[in-house]
Order: sequence, then C-alpha cells, then structure tokens
Amino acid sequence: MSRAPGVIPRRQTLSVKYCLPMTSIQPNVSLKPYTTFKIGGPARFFASASAAAEFRAALDFARREGLPVFILGGGSNILVSDRGFDGLVIHPAQKGIETKGRADGTVSVRIQAGETWDEAARSAVEQELWGIENLSHIPGQAGAALVQNIGAYGQQISDVFESVEVMETATGALRTLMREDCQLSYRASIFNTVAKGRFIILSLQLRLRKLGQPNLSYRDVRDYFSERGLAEPSIAEVRRAVTQIRDRKFPFPRQEKGGNAGSFFKNLQLSAVQYEALRARLARGNPPAVLARLDEIRRRSPSEPIKLPSAFLIDICGLKDFQIGGAQVNPTQPLVLLNRGGATAEDVLALAGHIRRTVQARTGVAIPLEPELVGFAPGEIERHVRRDA
Repeated sequence: MSRAPGVIPRRQTLSVKYCLPMTSIQPNVSLKPYTTFKIGGPARFFASASAAAEFRAALDFARREGLPVFILGGGSNILVSDRGFDGLVIHPAQKGIETKGRADGTVSVRIQAGETWDEAARSAVEQELWGIENLSHIPGQAGAALVQNIGAYGQQISDVFESVEVMETATGALRTLMREDCQLSYRASIFNTVAKGRFIILSLQLRLRKLGQPNLSYRDVRDYFSERGLAEPSIAEVRRAVTQIRDRKFPFPRQEKGGNAGSFFKNLQLSAVQYEALRARLARGNPPAVLARLDEIRRRSPSEPIKLPSAFLIDICGLKDFQIGGAQVNPTQPLVLLNRGGATAEDVLALAGHIRRTVQARTGVAIPLEPELVGFAPGEIERHVRRDA
C-alpha cells in the first residue's frame, strides 16, 4: 500500500501511546515545534528520553519495528523535510549541570546532553568560570554542541572539552570517549562524520578556569569594548557583549511564526593557492573596495588555512535579503536563512541552491552547507543544491 512518507498507515495509527519500559512512543508527531527553523513534517514515531533505560527501550523498539533512528536535540542545526522523518525520532531530555573543583585550580563541569547550551554558558559565567563565555547565546542542546564542535568569537568547545559519556546505538552499552577519540575540528567530530549514528551522547565534561582573561580576538567583540572604553571586561560583560552582538547578527530562533537554523553555510578554509585564485577572479569586474575587504580578511588570517567568511562572498554577490517563498537571506548576517513565517523546506533548499550557484558562478568557490538535512528522499537534495563542497 503506497503512502506519503512520514504518514502512519491506518493499521499503525494509534489513539494511545506505545507504552514501553521507562518510556513511551508517540505516533505521527509534528517536528516543527522541535526545530528552531519551525519547518518540517511529522516523525512516524517520537520518544523523549532522559535516562539510559529510556534510550535503550526506544532503541529496542526501533530494532523490532525495523525503523531508522534520528536523535533530535535542540533542533537548531537541522532542516527537516516537509514530509517529515519516516522512522523513530528520539529527543534527549536529561537535564543537569554539575561542577567539581580540582587541585590545579580548574573546575570540572559535567553537562547533561539534553541541557540547553546557553543555560550551561550562563551557569559558567555566573560562577565566574572562564572558557565558554564567548559561546553564549548559541541555541540548541549541549550534546549537539559537541557534535558540531560549536565555535564563535574566538572560542570553540574543543578548547575546553575533556570527555563524553555515550551509548552505543547497536548494543546499548555505555562508553566514555576522551577528547582525542572525538576528532574535533572545524564544525566537525566523529559524531557527524566517521561515527555518525553509532552513538547517543548522554553527557559531556568540560574543564573551565577559575581565573581567566577576556578573549577579545574577534573584531566585533574587540570593537564592542573599545567603543565603551573597557580594556579588561569581566566575564559577565563578555557574555553580555556576545549576546548583544549575536542578537544584531543572528536572530535568536524564538519567533512564534518563523525561525532559523543558525548559520546555513560553513566558512571556508583556503590554501594560499586557492586564495590567490579567488583574489585574481574578484579583481576582474569588482570595485577596489571588494579587494580591500578581501585583503583585510587575509591580514586577519596570515597563515594557512586562510579563514574566509562565506558571508563575505554572499554579500558581494548581492544576495542579502534575497527571498524565495517564505525563506529569506538574513540582511544583517547572510550566513543565516530565515523562515519569515510559513516557509517550507522546499523554499529553504531552493534558496540555498540559488545562493551556492550564484556564488560559485561569480567567485569560483563552492560554499558548503552546515545544517543536517533530515528526511529527504534520494535525489531530492541534489535537485536544489549539490553537497560536494
């Protein structure tokens, strides 16, 4: 019997939950409220889990029913298909932050994976523990923060990360992985690359410092305090600055009708040869001001890889504010695509594809996508946007 993906067949439509030991499985649950984009169809089945036994029960159910599994945290770095996900979505719901001092003056901070990341950053700042204050106001859960190795304003989670407790999805066994096991790099870890789908993150441990200096390496943060005449801001002042800067550039995804997934494109890391090829291409047909901006970017990244903001390329291609359907390029930070209210996943993919094709045609550079695309049919993504960058 044929059916639209993501819709429960009549024989499986339930008026009550599947009750399993320590958990429950709900059929046909809309994923829109669970994503910061406020886009996406239903999960065929959905479960919240806050303890190891609940995760195991959900995984056992998926194995018995032959269902694919997707772990959905805070929903801030994903785009869900309009048809939804034809399997079991497990939503980590465990909360809690524990701190423990060490003899060397540092502090061990254990964060449950279902904890809101910004709550973890706020808690650290209130206790004057240095190391993640520049990562304030980033939406999503703590577990997802590790998956992506989030970074902002001169800090990234890998700078302070020590270990993570995980569950093997195949066996339900618990393991502890150390920093070196996780292969953290720019916006990447084993959890979104070589070991994708193998583990569920349960909690992570960070090492923060009781004594620290403000990280003002990022120009926006440095300019914020320079304008206010503050050379040595407190940790609370750094969090306040980062929050205000992010609110100007990245609309925090809390709108009732719309939202966003954070940065939709990754920044580029170029070799010197790639940079020179880009500069030569931009020298043809662009005003001197564009080259001056590119040269300033090069001065801020003197060694390889050269860090090039994709927002710069989107901007010089005249794509700020560009809109397809209900999806729009954020005029203040073009890495972000906005759901202005009523946008579909199809709108977002079409907009992302237009941006990539335009940037590549004018600059010769392919900018890579950042969010995970969930529930799309084979070939559906390729119709809009290639993911070969």
